[in-house]
Amino acid sequence: MRENSTILRIRLGAELRELRDRLGLSLDAACKALAESDQDISVSKLSRLENGKGAIRLQDIRALLDLYEVAGGAQRDALLRMAREAKAVAPAAWWTDYESILPSGLSTYVGMEAGAGRLLTFTLTLIDGLLQTEAYAHALIRAWAPADPPETIERLVELRVQRQKLLVAEPGLELVTIMDEAALRRPIGGAATMRAQLRHVADVCERLANVTVHVVPLCAGAYGPQHGMFTLIEPRNPADKPVAYVDSLGGNLYMQRPDQISRFRVMFDRLRAIALDPEDSLRVIRAVAEEMSS
Repeated sequence: MRENSTILRIRLGAELRELRDRLGLSLDAACKALAESDQDISVSKLSRLENGKGAIRLQDIRALLDLYEVAGGAQRDALLRMAREAKAVAPAAWWTDYESILPSGLSTYVGMEAGAGRLLTFTLTLIDGLLQTEAYAHALIRAWAPADPPETIERLVELRVQRQKLLVAEPGLELVTIMDEAALRRPIGGAATMRAQLRHVADVCERLANVTVHVVPLCAGAYGPQHGMFTLIEPRNPADKPVAYVDSLGGNLYMQRPDQISRFRVMFDRLRAIALDPEDSLRVIRAVAEEMSS
């Protein structure tokens, strides 16, 4: 099975960043050391490479491996092979049609999502994107980017709908999402839009065995990760490593170190422990939908 090129780029970048960190080199120090060896890699270019972005040149990868004292052996061979495969020209992915209107970093996420076997997500104030109706998504995107022209908003909504096809594809993407009850009660787009949205979530959960929703009730009080949302991306290909994705004000973060993945798994399990089970969660979702009718 051919590995997802987006995941390969993320993996390669994470490995290079870990090698740099082991030597205690900053981005600036690494680039200065490369310059002394007549290798021209700027700080911004190295940063993009470590974050799975930008063009991959094998001569740059070789220079970095030399600097990081990976002179030979299985590790060097594996990283160069990864670079070649990530660099290889592949058929254009469907989401590349939307790259011109995608917010920074989202193209990488969509690529990783397309290669996932399971997503574990936590949402605090919003319905998960893979479960959003067109009307809800339209209201949400318009609120996020009020200055965007209508055609851009329509294209972003279209992209969201396209992504949802992963849930009904073969094999279907498994989605386990935990959402705070606040996400159910925030009337994005108005009461009618929200009522239809909640009914849609409940209907999808009942129709698709690969979709599970847990609700953290308001009565749970304060709990750990109330500061934001995150996604654990488990690739379909077992050769790929899981990735933790956090969408923050400081930018999109992709984490892949085993200790980081373990920390997010523990966090997700703790959330699931305080959340309602799937049956009770569906009852709450349908009850809130009826409240929107009154």
